[in-house]
Amino acid sequence: PSSSRNSARDQNQVCIANTHLYSNKDFPDVKLWQTWQLLQELETFVLSRNLPLMICGDFNSTPDTAVYDLLSRSTVHPGHPDVNMNEEVSVLPDVRSLVHSFQLGSVYNTVMREEPEHTNFTVGFKGVLDYMWFSAQHLRPLSAAPIPNESVLTKHGEALPSTQFSSDHIMLISDMQ
Repeated sequence: PSSSRNSARDQNQVCIANTHLYSNKDFPDVKLWQTWQLLQELETFVLSRNLPLMICGDFNSTPDTAVYDLLSRSTVHPGHPDVNMNEEVSVLPDVRSLVHSFQLGSVYNTVMREEPEHTNFTVGFKGVLDYMWFSAQHLRPLSAAPIPNESVLTKHGEALPSTQFSSDHIMLISDMQ
């Protein structure tokens, strides 16, 4: 009886990690290192327990960055500009070490077939910085809330935050199975 209770309990568990990476656009290597460290810690915790995984947050990284590549492809190409910034001072190990064991999917890319046009909408920047990643072998996104278009976002001011939207980031929502 006790083993069946443990099995049932395990089926109802999920690991949800939330992060907010360094925001300075001039240091993509720092964001990449932070992402790699997070993934290493999650591997230690999640893989030994065979848990479904969601990683959500403000990655301060657009889809063309090495952070996005590491999350979506489990590796980074050695020629990526983000890993070849400043060879004198680098927080990164050899780029071939920047790998992880998860098969991650982006919720919005999976449901909508592309990342949204924006998840951050300020006067100085409009683009995608926020993501919801899921372990594809355990979870499946059933839906993703639509991202308001520019006319909706600028109805109460030229950018976010505004009286209608309390953050400069747009809330991401998904139903998962």
